[in-house]
Formats: sequence, structure tokens, C-alpha cells
Amino acid sequence: MTSPDQLGLRERKRLATRHAIQRAALQVVREHGLDGATVDEIARIADVSPRTFFNYFPSKEDAILGDAPTLEGNPETEWFVADRGPILRGLARVIVHGSTRLLSDPELLSERRALGKQYPALGIRRMANVYRFEEELTDLALRRLRAEHPQLPDAEAADRARLVALTAFAFIRHAWFAWLDHPDASPGLPDLVERAFELGADLIASSPPARVG
Repeated sequence: MTSPDQLGLRERKRLATRHAIQRAALQVVREHGLDGATVDEIARIADVSPRTFFNYFPSKEDAILGDAPTLEGNPETEWFVADRGPILRGLARVIVHGSTRLLSDPELLSERRALGKQYPALGIRRMANVYRFEEELTDLALRRLRAEHPQLPDAEAADRARLVALTAFAFIRHAWFAWLDHPDASPGLPDLVERAFELGADLIASSPPARVG
């Protein structure tokens, strides 16, 4: 059997290879442009085989853009569905757990954003990744609401889930940009995400209801 220490070493090696491929992809685009970038050249720079490249990324575009945010494989999702505490604070726990896999060199993140503007195809793919994550948040919130409030009509549950997801995404963006502005400062991204949810939830709770008419 494999020991926990061995599993940790294997995961560190896997992440190092994944990051090496991403850095190589950006380097090749800088030198040859998007159309001139090839998987073979990216693999050569990263010192891996093309076969290994495809074990990590399905295309050169995915390697260039790096890891997309996702709830896939996040073990906190089932806890969230069963939880009956404040829904936004619970969702914060889910997102904080998954945020560590998205940490990267801030310069690479800035370069990716610039490439998305320079190459519209990359920008479209990047926005598709964002939209997919929003849909994952919506689906998860809907599962929670249906479990917690089975009497809710489907349309109302769907509306509430969408609102939860969009609110959560606004908090995530706030934390993300704060981290990009000061990537070496303390706290790190996970703590900033948690703090953004705390402040956002407190703000919502303290806001008086809007008057109609």
C-alpha cells in the first residue's frame, strides 16, 4: 500500500509538472504567437512527452489558460448540501477548500488576462470557463435548497439558487482581485475568500429592506 507521505510526494510532482507545462505554454505563445504554438514545442520546453502533455491538458489553449475554477472533486460539496447553516457562509467553505489549487504566479495570471484580450479565441474560452463555474455554483446551491426546502416550487428554487451563485461569485471576484493586487501579502487567497464572504454576508444582513413606491 502507498503511504500518505508517498501520496504527498506524488501529488507534489504532479502539480510541479502541471505548472511546468503551463509556464512553457505561455513562453511558446510569447515567442511564436497563438497560431505558431504547438503541443510538441510546449512539451519540449516543459521537458515532458506530448503524451504526458495530454495527460494534463486536452489542448494547448487549456494549458495556456491554466486551471479553470471548478467544484469537481471538491469533497466539501456533500457537506454543503447537508448543512443547514447560513447558505453563503457554507458555500464559502466549499470555495475556500478549492481555491488553493488555483494559486499561481501572479505574473502568469496577468499575462493570461492580457492574452485573452490579444487573442479573442482565448478570451472566449476563458469566459466560458467562468460561466461553467457559475453554473456549477448554481447547481450546487439548487441541490442544497431542494434538500433544505423541499416545499419550494421548482421555479422559485431555481431563482434563489441563481441569486446565491451570482452573489457568491461577486464575493469570489472581490477576493481574487484583492489577491492579485497584493499576492505576497498576508492573508493569502483562501483567507481572502473567506473574509469576503464574511463581510458580504454581514453587509446583506445589516442592509435595511428597500422601500417600494
